[in-house]
Amino acid sequence: MLDTKPYVVQKFEAGEVHFKDGAAGWLMEDGEFRPLMSDAMAELHSAGLVSDDCVSITRDQRDKWTGVTLAEYRVAQAQRTAEQIAEERWEARAAHGPGVEMVNIITGEKYTT
Repeated sequence: MLDTKPYVVQKFEAGEVHFKDGAAGWLMEDGEFRPLMSDAMAELHSAGLVSDDCVSITRDQRDKWTGVTLAEYRVAQAQRTAEQIAEERWEARAAHGPGVEMVNIITGEKYTT
């Protein structure tokens, strides 16, 4: 019989959703804790598996995690080598064709393929 429960509920029941400082999330193999997204938390809350406080704490922790992740991404983008930039632009041109204006919505970088 097919389990019709939402994926995150199934993972919660299997013990794969972890808690840290009151937030629910995934524990990566390298030990990184990634707070769950709001849609997953809504499913857990609807299933009666987490409290209003847990939803709120997880949202706040996810916002912090996202800010840190985006800051790290911006630094990494700024530190790309000329070879890395050339490869990324080659891939963009192959995917989108020549003459397409591209914008990285996170860094604001603009270029034409």
